[in-house]
Amino acid sequence: MVASPVRRPIGVLGIGTVSVFGHSHEQFRQALLDGRSGVARLSSFDLGECRSTLAAPLVGFDPTQWLSPMKLRRLDRTGVYALVAAILALEDAGVSLPVSGDDSVGVVLGSSTAGGQSTQLFLDGLFRKGVAGAPALLFDSTVGNSAASVTAIEFHLRGPNITMSHKEASGLSAIVTAVDLLREGRASAVCAGGTEAIYETVFKAYDRFHVMSPEATFSRRVAPFDTDRAGFVMGEGGFVLWLGLTDEAVRARHGEILGVAASSARVPLNAWPNDPQPLARTMRQALDDGGVSPADIAVVYASANATGVLDAAEATAITRVFDGARPLVTSVKGALGESGAAGSAACVAALLCGATGEVPPVAGLTEPLAEARSLRVARQRTSADGPLALVNSFASGGALFSVVLRVAS
Repeated sequence: MVASPVRRPIGVLGIGTVSVFGHSHEQFRQALLDGRSGVARLSSFDLGECRSTLAAPLVGFDPTQWLSPMKLRRLDRTGVYALVAAILALEDAGVSLPVSGDDSVGVVLGSSTAGGQSTQLFLDGLFRKGVAGAPALLFDSTVGNSAASVTAIEFHLRGPNITMSHKEASGLSAIVTAVDLLREGRASAVCAGGTEAIYETVFKAYDRFHVMSPEATFSRRVAPFDTDRAGFVMGEGGFVLWLGLTDEAVRARHGEILGVAASSARVPLNAWPNDPQPLARTMRQALDDGGVSPADIAVVYASANATGVLDAAEATAITRVFDGARPLVTSVKGALGESGAAGSAACVAALLCGATGEVPPVAGLTEPLAEARSLRVARQRTSADGPLALVNSFASGGALFSVVLRVAS
Protein backbone atom coordinates (compact mmCIF):
# COMPACT_ATOMS: atom_id res chain seq x y z
CA MET A 1 0.00 0.00 0.00
CA VAL A 2 1.27 3.47 -0.88
CA ALA A 3 1.09 5.79 2.12
CA SER A 4 -0.66 9.11 1.65
CA PRO A 5 1.42 12.27 2.07
CA VAL A 6 1.62 13.61 5.61
CA ARG A 7 -0.88 16.43 6.10
CA ARG A 8 -0.43 19.69 7.94
CA PRO A 9 -1.34 19.29 11.63
CA ILE A 10 -4.47 21.00 12.90
CA GLY A 11 -4.12 22.89 16.18
CA VAL A 12 -6.40 22.48 19.17
CA LEU A 13 -6.61 26.10 20.28
CA GLY A 14 -9.36 25.80 22.89
CA ILE A 15 -11.34 23.18 24.80
CA GLY A 16 -14.84 23.41 26.29
CA THR A 17 -16.39 20.72 28.47
CA VAL A 18 -19.83 20.23 29.97
CA SER A 19 -19.55 16.92 31.79
CA VAL A 20 -20.81 14.90 34.72
CA PHE A 21 -17.68 16.16 36.50
CA GLY A 22 -18.37 19.84 35.91
CA HIS A 23 -17.14 22.33 33.33
CA SER A 24 -13.58 23.17 34.35
CA HIS A 25 -10.58 21.48 32.80
CA GLU A 26 -9.12 20.66 36.20
CA GLN A 27 -12.31 19.09 37.54
CA PHE A 28 -12.62 16.90 34.45
CA ARG A 29 -8.95 15.87 34.42
CA GLN A 30 -8.71 15.08 38.13
CA ALA A 31 -11.90 13.03 38.20
CA LEU A 32 -10.66 10.87 35.34
CA LEU A 33 -7.14 10.50 36.74
CA ASP A 34 -8.57 9.57 40.13
CA GLY A 35 -10.60 6.80 38.51
CA ARG A 36 -13.93 8.29 39.55
CA SER A 37 -17.16 7.48 37.73
CA GLY A 38 -20.24 9.58 37.08
CA VAL A 39 -22.38 6.46 36.66
CA ALA A 40 -25.32 6.38 39.08
CA ARG A 41 -29.03 5.61 39.21
CA LEU A 42 -30.94 7.85 36.83
CA SER A 43 -33.57 10.02 38.54
CA SER A 44 -34.65 12.57 35.91
CA PHE A 45 -37.76 10.60 34.89
CA ASP A 46 -39.79 7.64 36.07
CA LEU A 47 -37.97 4.40 35.33
CA GLY A 48 -41.10 2.37 36.10
CA GLU A 49 -40.58 -1.15 34.81
CA CYS A 50 -37.26 -0.39 33.12
CA ARG A 51 -34.67 -3.14 33.19
CA SER A 52 -31.84 -0.58 33.11
CA THR A 53 -31.58 2.18 35.70
CA LEU A 54 -27.97 3.39 35.47
CA ALA A 55 -26.61 6.31 33.44
CA ALA A 56 -24.00 9.06 33.70
CA PRO A 57 -26.24 12.14 33.79
CA LEU A 58 -25.32 15.76 34.46
CA VAL A 59 -26.56 16.67 37.91
CA GLY A 60 -26.70 20.25 39.18
CA PHE A 61 -25.61 21.81 35.89
CA ASP A 62 -26.74 25.46 35.79
CA PRO A 63 -26.57 26.92 32.27
CA THR A 64 -27.78 30.34 33.44
CA GLN A 65 -24.14 31.13 34.20
CA TRP A 66 -23.74 31.53 30.45
CA LEU A 67 -27.22 31.77 28.90
CA SER A 68 -30.29 33.84 29.75
CA PRO A 69 -33.45 32.04 30.94
CA MET A 70 -35.32 33.41 27.91
CA LYS A 71 -32.81 31.87 25.52
CA LEU A 72 -32.88 28.58 27.41
CA ARG A 73 -36.64 28.31 26.88
CA ARG A 74 -36.02 27.85 23.17
CA LEU A 75 -33.21 25.29 23.38
CA ASP A 76 -33.09 21.54 23.42
CA ARG A 77 -30.66 20.27 26.09
CA THR A 78 -28.24 19.08 23.40
CA GLY A 79 -28.19 22.67 22.16
CA VAL A 80 -27.60 23.97 25.69
CA TYR A 81 -24.65 21.63 26.24
CA ALA A 82 -23.18 22.43 22.84
CA LEU A 83 -23.57 26.17 23.22
CA VAL A 84 -22.03 26.31 26.70
CA ALA A 85 -19.15 24.05 25.63
CA ALA A 86 -18.55 26.29 22.59
CA ILE A 87 -18.55 29.42 24.79
CA LEU A 88 -15.99 27.79 27.07
CA ALA A 89 -13.83 26.61 24.15
CA LEU A 90 -13.82 30.08 22.61
CA GLU A 91 -12.87 31.66 25.94
CA ASP A 92 -10.14 29.07 26.43
CA ALA A 93 -8.73 29.77 22.98
CA GLY A 94 -8.60 33.49 23.68
CA VAL A 95 -10.12 34.15 20.29
CA SER A 96 -11.80 37.50 19.66
CA LEU A 97 -14.43 37.23 16.97
CA PRO A 98 -15.78 40.31 15.18
CA VAL A 99 -19.12 41.51 16.51
CA SER A 100 -20.53 40.99 13.03
CA GLY A 101 -19.30 37.38 13.00
CA ASP A 102 -17.04 35.52 10.60
CA ASP A 103 -17.74 34.03 7.18
CA SER A 104 -14.79 31.64 7.37
CA VAL A 105 -15.36 29.96 10.75
CA GLY A 106 -17.46 26.80 10.77
CA VAL A 107 -19.32 24.58 13.22
CA VAL A 108 -19.31 20.78 13.02
CA LEU A 109 -21.10 18.96 15.82
CA GLY A 110 -21.92 15.30 16.26
CA SER A 111 -25.04 14.05 18.03
CA SER A 112 -27.44 11.15 17.85
CA THR A 113 -30.12 12.82 20.00
CA ALA A 114 -30.07 16.51 19.01
CA GLY A 115 -33.64 17.75 18.77
CA GLY A 116 -35.02 14.63 20.42
CA GLN A 117 -36.08 16.11 23.72
CA SER A 118 -37.82 19.05 22.05
CA THR A 119 -39.54 16.70 19.62
CA GLN A 120 -40.75 14.56 22.50
CA LEU A 121 -42.18 17.57 24.37
CA PHE A 122 -43.64 19.16 21.24
CA LEU A 123 -45.42 16.00 20.08
CA ASP A 124 -46.62 15.20 23.59
CA GLY A 125 -48.27 18.63 23.80
CA LEU A 126 -49.67 18.31 20.28
CA PHE A 127 -51.21 14.87 20.80
CA ARG A 128 -52.57 15.63 24.25
CA LYS A 129 -54.01 19.11 23.71
CA GLY A 130 -53.98 19.75 19.97
CA VAL A 131 -52.23 22.56 18.13
CA ALA A 132 -52.78 25.03 20.95
CA GLY A 133 -50.97 22.73 23.37
CA ALA A 134 -47.82 22.32 21.28
CA PRO A 135 -45.04 24.53 22.73
CA ALA A 136 -44.22 26.76 19.77
CA LEU A 137 -40.97 28.01 21.35
CA LEU A 138 -39.50 24.51 21.03
CA PHE A 139 -40.37 23.96 17.38
CA ASP A 140 -37.06 25.32 16.08
CA SER A 141 -35.19 22.84 18.26
CA THR A 142 -37.00 19.73 17.02
CA VAL A 143 -34.60 19.19 14.12
CA GLY A 144 -31.39 17.18 14.31
CA ASN A 145 -29.13 20.06 13.26
CA SER A 146 -30.43 22.39 15.98
CA ALA A 147 -27.34 22.21 18.23
CA ALA A 148 -24.91 23.17 15.46
CA SER A 149 -27.27 25.84 14.19
CA VAL A 150 -27.80 27.62 17.52
CA THR A 151 -24.04 27.56 18.11
CA ALA A 152 -23.40 29.24 14.76
CA ILE A 153 -26.18 31.77 15.36
CA GLU A 154 -24.83 32.66 18.79
CA PHE A 155 -21.42 33.64 17.42
CA HIS A 156 -22.50 34.68 13.90
CA LEU A 157 -20.36 31.96 12.33
CA ARG A 158 -21.23 31.69 8.66
CA GLY A 159 -18.71 29.09 7.51
CA PRO A 160 -19.64 25.43 7.00
CA ASN A 161 -22.37 24.28 9.38
CA ILE A 162 -22.58 20.50 9.60
CA THR A 163 -24.25 18.00 11.89
CA MET A 164 -22.84 14.47 12.02
CA SER A 165 -25.01 11.61 13.23
CA HIS A 166 -23.17 8.31 13.44
CA LYS A 167 -24.71 7.10 16.68
CA GLU A 168 -22.01 6.61 19.33
CA ALA A 169 -19.25 7.78 16.95
CA SER A 170 -20.92 11.11 16.15
CA GLY A 171 -18.58 13.32 18.19
CA LEU A 172 -15.35 11.93 16.75
CA SER A 173 -16.81 11.94 13.25
CA ALA A 174 -17.39 15.69 13.68
CA ILE A 175 -13.75 16.23 14.59
CA VAL A 176 -12.58 14.17 11.60
CA THR A 177 -14.86 16.21 9.32
CA ALA A 178 -13.62 19.50 10.78
CA VAL A 179 -10.00 18.48 10.16
CA ASP A 180 -10.84 17.76 6.52
CA LEU A 181 -12.50 21.18 6.14
CA LEU A 182 -9.45 22.94 7.53
CA ARG A 183 -7.00 20.95 5.43
CA GLU A 184 -8.97 21.73 2.29
CA GLY A 185 -9.06 25.45 3.08
CA ARG A 186 -12.85 25.53 3.38
CA ALA A 187 -12.67 27.16 6.83
CA SER A 188 -10.15 29.18 8.81
CA ALA A 189 -11.28 27.69 12.12
CA VAL A 190 -13.92 25.21 13.23
CA CYS A 191 -15.84 24.66 16.45
CA ALA A 192 -16.08 20.86 16.52
CA GLY A 193 -17.13 18.13 18.92
CA GLY A 194 -20.09 16.24 20.27
CA THR A 195 -23.21 16.90 22.31
CA GLU A 196 -25.68 14.45 23.76
CA ALA A 197 -28.56 14.41 26.23
CA ILE A 198 -30.31 11.56 28.00
CA TYR A 199 -34.04 11.82 27.53
CA GLU A 200 -36.89 9.50 28.28
CA THR A 201 -38.00 8.23 24.87
CA VAL A 202 -34.56 7.11 23.70
CA PHE A 203 -33.56 5.68 27.07
CA LYS A 204 -36.70 3.56 27.26
CA ALA A 205 -36.30 2.44 23.64
CA TYR A 206 -32.78 1.22 24.39
CA ASP A 207 -34.08 -0.39 27.55
CA ARG A 208 -36.75 -2.28 25.67
CA PHE A 209 -34.10 -3.76 23.37
CA HIS A 210 -32.10 -4.91 26.43
CA VAL A 211 -28.84 -3.43 25.13
CA MET A 212 -27.86 -1.48 28.27
CA SER A 213 -26.45 -2.73 31.54
CA PRO A 214 -29.03 -4.21 33.95
CA GLU A 215 -26.84 -3.45 36.99
CA ALA A 216 -28.41 -1.51 39.87
CA THR A 217 -25.18 0.16 41.00
CA PHE A 218 -21.82 1.04 39.52
CA SER A 219 -19.38 -1.87 39.55
CA ARG A 220 -16.81 -3.64 37.41
CA ARG A 221 -19.76 -4.98 35.38
CA VAL A 222 -20.06 -1.60 33.66
CA ALA A 223 -16.29 -1.21 33.23
CA PRO A 224 -14.86 -1.36 29.69
CA PHE A 225 -12.54 -4.33 29.03
CA ASP A 226 -13.53 -6.10 32.27
CA THR A 227 -14.06 -9.83 32.05
CA ASP A 228 -17.35 -9.42 33.99
CA ARG A 229 -18.72 -6.56 31.87
CA ALA A 230 -22.48 -6.69 31.28
CA GLY A 231 -23.31 -3.79 28.95
CA PHE A 232 -22.96 -0.05 28.48
CA VAL A 233 -24.68 2.81 30.25
CA MET A 234 -25.83 6.03 28.61
CA GLY A 235 -23.97 9.30 29.17
CA GLU A 236 -24.46 12.93 28.22
CA GLY A 237 -22.66 16.25 27.95
CA GLY A 238 -20.93 18.56 25.49
CA PHE A 239 -17.26 18.44 24.46
CA VAL A 240 -15.98 21.00 21.97
CA LEU A 241 -12.58 21.70 20.43
CA TRP A 242 -11.77 25.05 18.82
CA LEU A 243 -9.64 23.95 15.87
CA GLY A 244 -7.50 26.02 13.54
CA LEU A 245 -4.40 26.07 11.39
CA THR A 246 -1.25 26.86 13.33
CA ASP A 247 2.01 28.59 12.45
CA GLU A 248 4.70 30.54 14.26
CA ALA A 249 2.23 33.26 15.17
CA VAL A 250 -0.58 30.95 16.26
CA ARG A 251 0.47 28.17 18.61
CA ALA A 252 -1.69 25.19 19.46
CA ARG A 253 -2.40 25.66 23.15
CA HIS A 254 -3.46 22.08 23.83
CA GLY A 255 -1.92 20.11 21.00
CA GLU A 256 -2.44 19.08 17.42
CA ILE A 257 -4.42 16.58 15.39
CA LEU A 258 -1.92 14.77 13.20
CA GLY A 259 -4.01 12.13 11.48
CA VAL A 260 -7.63 11.12 10.97
CA ALA A 261 -9.47 8.17 9.47
CA ALA A 262 -13.06 7.24 8.67
CA SER A 263 -14.16 3.76 7.71
CA SER A 264 -16.92 1.24 8.29
CA ALA A 265 -17.63 -2.35 9.22
CA ARG A 266 -20.24 -4.64 7.76
CA VAL A 267 -22.62 -5.36 10.64
CA PRO A 268 -26.38 -5.40 11.17
CA LEU A 269 -28.03 -2.02 11.71
CA ASN A 270 -27.75 -1.87 15.49
CA ALA A 271 -25.01 -4.41 16.15
CA TRP A 272 -21.55 -3.61 17.48
CA PRO A 273 -18.59 -4.43 15.23
CA ASN A 274 -17.41 -7.97 15.99
CA ASP A 275 -14.61 -8.33 13.43
CA PRO A 276 -11.24 -6.83 14.49
CA GLN A 277 -10.08 -6.36 10.90
CA PRO A 278 -11.99 -3.16 9.99
CA LEU A 279 -11.18 -1.67 13.40
CA ALA A 280 -7.48 -2.34 12.84
CA ARG A 281 -7.71 -0.95 9.32
CA THR A 282 -9.19 2.32 10.60
CA MET A 283 -6.47 2.74 13.21
CA ARG A 284 -3.74 2.07 10.65
CA GLN A 285 -5.26 4.62 8.28
CA ALA A 286 -5.15 7.29 10.99
CA LEU A 287 -1.52 6.44 11.78
CA ASP A 288 -0.60 6.59 8.10
CA ASP A 289 -2.44 9.89 7.67
CA GLY A 290 -0.47 11.35 10.58
CA GLY A 291 2.84 9.99 9.37
CA VAL A 292 3.48 8.07 12.57
CA SER A 293 4.12 4.43 13.40
CA PRO A 294 2.47 2.26 16.05
CA ALA A 295 5.68 2.50 18.11
CA ASP A 296 5.21 6.29 18.32
CA ILE A 297 1.86 6.04 20.14
CA ALA A 298 2.02 6.32 23.93
CA VAL A 299 -1.67 5.73 24.72
CA VAL A 300 -4.80 4.45 23.01
CA TYR A 301 -8.14 5.90 24.13
CA ALA A 302 -10.33 2.99 23.15
CA SER A 303 -13.97 2.94 22.15
CA ALA A 304 -14.59 0.02 24.53
CA ASN A 305 -17.81 0.52 26.49
CA ALA A 306 -18.42 -2.68 28.50
CA THR A 307 -20.33 -4.47 25.75
CA GLY A 308 -19.26 -8.03 25.13
CA VAL A 309 -18.69 -7.86 21.38
CA LEU A 310 -17.07 -4.44 20.92
CA ASP A 311 -14.58 -4.70 23.77
CA ALA A 312 -13.28 -8.07 22.61
CA ALA A 313 -13.03 -7.03 18.95
CA GLU A 314 -11.26 -3.76 19.76
CA ALA A 315 -8.80 -5.43 22.14
CA THR A 316 -7.88 -7.90 19.41
CA ALA A 317 -7.58 -5.09 16.83
CA ILE A 318 -5.29 -3.03 19.09
CA THR A 319 -3.11 -6.10 19.66
CA ARG A 320 -2.74 -6.57 15.90
CA VAL A 321 -2.01 -2.92 15.11
CA PHE A 322 0.54 -2.52 17.89
CA ASP A 323 2.22 -5.87 17.41
CA GLY A 324 5.40 -5.60 19.50
CA ALA A 325 4.66 -2.04 20.67
CA ARG A 326 2.94 -1.64 24.04
CA PRO A 327 1.05 1.62 24.42
CA LEU A 328 -1.12 2.15 27.46
CA VAL A 329 -4.79 1.48 26.71
CA THR A 330 -7.70 3.16 28.46
CA SER A 331 -11.35 4.10 27.97
CA VAL A 332 -13.33 6.96 29.50
CA LYS A 333 -16.71 5.27 29.21
CA GLY A 334 -16.63 3.67 32.64
CA ALA A 335 -16.51 7.24 33.91
CA LEU A 336 -18.67 9.12 31.41
CA GLY A 337 -20.94 6.50 29.88
CA GLU A 338 -21.55 5.85 26.20
CA SER A 339 -22.98 8.55 23.94
CA GLY A 340 -22.62 10.36 20.66
CA ALA A 341 -20.31 12.78 22.48
CA ALA A 342 -18.00 10.08 23.86
CA GLY A 343 -15.41 10.26 21.07
CA SER A 344 -14.95 14.00 21.49
CA ALA A 345 -14.84 13.48 25.27
CA ALA A 346 -11.99 11.01 24.76
CA CYS A 347 -10.09 13.61 22.71
CA VAL A 348 -10.54 16.13 25.52
CA ALA A 349 -9.36 13.54 28.05
CA ALA A 350 -6.30 12.69 25.95
CA LEU A 351 -5.31 16.36 25.70
CA LEU A 352 -6.05 17.45 29.28
CA CYS A 353 -4.64 14.36 31.00
CA GLY A 354 -1.76 14.28 28.55
CA ALA A 355 -0.87 17.83 29.53
CA THR A 356 0.22 16.47 32.91
CA GLY A 357 1.93 13.49 31.27
CA GLU A 358 -0.61 11.04 32.67
CA VAL A 359 -3.17 8.48 31.55
CA PRO A 360 -6.44 7.87 33.44
CA PRO A 361 -7.44 4.34 34.48
CA VAL A 362 -10.49 2.55 33.16
CA ALA A 363 -13.00 3.35 35.91
CA GLY A 364 -14.15 0.19 37.68
CA LEU A 365 -11.85 -2.21 35.83
CA THR A 366 -10.75 -5.17 37.94
CA GLU A 367 -9.71 -8.00 35.63
CA PRO A 368 -9.22 -7.44 31.86
CA LEU A 369 -10.92 -9.82 29.44
CA ALA A 370 -8.82 -12.52 27.81
CA GLU A 371 -8.37 -10.61 24.53
CA ALA A 372 -6.88 -7.64 26.42
CA ARG A 373 -4.49 -9.46 28.73
CA SER A 374 -1.50 -8.88 26.46
CA LEU A 375 -2.27 -5.14 26.44
CA ARG A 376 -1.16 -2.56 29.00
CA VAL A 377 -4.69 -1.65 30.05
CA ALA A 378 -4.58 1.19 32.60
CA ARG A 379 -5.98 0.13 35.97
CA GLN A 380 -4.52 3.06 37.85
CA ARG A 381 -3.27 6.57 37.16
CA THR A 382 -0.14 6.04 35.05
CA SER A 383 2.59 8.17 33.48
CA ALA A 384 2.46 8.38 29.68
CA ASP A 385 5.55 7.38 27.69
CA GLY A 386 5.15 10.18 25.16
CA PRO A 387 2.87 12.89 23.74
CA LEU A 388 1.07 10.92 21.01
CA ALA A 389 -2.36 9.38 21.51
CA LEU A 390 -4.73 7.42 19.29
CA VAL A 391 -8.45 7.94 19.91
CA ASN A 392 -11.04 5.46 18.61
CA SER A 393 -14.79 5.77 18.27
CA PHE A 394 -16.63 2.75 16.86
CA ALA A 395 -20.42 2.84 16.65
CA SER A 396 -23.13 0.22 16.68
CA GLY A 397 -24.10 -0.10 13.05
CA GLY A 398 -20.47 -0.03 11.92
CA ALA A 399 -19.30 3.60 11.60
CA LEU A 400 -15.58 3.72 12.50
CA PHE A 401 -13.35 6.74 13.25
CA SER A 402 -9.82 7.14 14.60
CA VAL A 403 -7.74 10.25 15.35
CA VAL A 404 -4.05 10.71 16.19
CA LEU A 405 -3.29 13.54 18.63
CA ARG A 406 -0.06 15.14 19.78
CA VAL A 407 -0.33 16.73 23.22
CA ALA A 408 1.30 20.14 23.56
CA SER A 409 4.59 20.08 25.47
